[in-house]
Amino acid sequence: MKKILVTTALLSSYLLANSEISTYYTYKDYDNSKTKTEGKTLDYRFLHNFQNSELTINYEDSLTKRENELTKIKMTSLEIEKLSMKYLYHISNDLSIKTSFINIEDNLAPTDNGKVYGFGFNKNIDSSNQIKLDTYLSDYEDFNVNQYDFTFIKKFRFENINFQAQTGIKYIDINGEKYQNYILEDNYYMSYFLNLNANYNGFILGLGVINGDRLFSVQEDGLKVEHHALEQNKTYLVSLGKKFQNIDVITKYIYSNSKELPENRDDVSSKFFTFGLNYKF
Repeated sequence: MKKILVTTALLSSYLLANSEISTYYTYKDYDNSKTKTEGKTLDYRFLHNFQNSELTINYEDSLTKRENELTKIKMTSLEIEKLSMKYLYHISNDLSIKTSFINIEDNLAPTDNGKVYGFGFNKNIDSSNQIKLDTYLSDYEDFNVNQYDFTFIKKFRFENINFQAQTGIKYIDINGEKYQNYILEDNYYMSYFLNLNANYNGFILGLGVINGDRLFSVQEDGLKVEHHALEQNKTYLVSLGKKFQNIDVITKYIYSNSKELPENRDDVSSKFFTFGLNYKF
């Protein structure tokens, strides 16, 4: 699947204008996890603008190494493939609607073959303020997850620096009790987030925080989902990038504190280091 998607995106780059092709490499490091040690994720993303629409396709290939905590004997690695799509349609200059879809292939988790469906809309209040409402339905074999996001976006300028701030809440409702043999004790989760991005002469700095418990959460505007029973609490993000004429270079660091539910392991920390390239044509 990966070769087909990459080849299709590369061929499309010669045929379609107003498009972007991106690749991201993420190194993952886990501390205090019951079995996870380290891993990597590769993302291949294609975006195309046409008339009043925008289409984004993302393919994710992820591998996480595992070992027995006491004996240090290697265990079966966690292998994941996800294909996600997002379609945005601009009804007017001030209003747009969005649909999204994620398909999950996992060699170990009971959420294998899960599907995530998303719908939302964006409304420009004025040239500086915007609101977004999004809802996601995650369809797994033994349970479903409903997520509702409300986001407020503020754009402003100070001296020669352009800023964009985002704040909002995530509400998650789990319809079901079992994650394979594990009983899900809590069915409702709420968290809030705050992000600030600054752009100065093509240099971009981003800071973000998510506070509050969340489980099976959908992220990145419907292109990503955490489909394992990992109860996340606090997440911090720092990103730095540089925009050139046709190429953007992105680096990102994410730290999360979580609880592994089936393993009953508290205070699990994960550190993600990402390097990405984005080419516009």
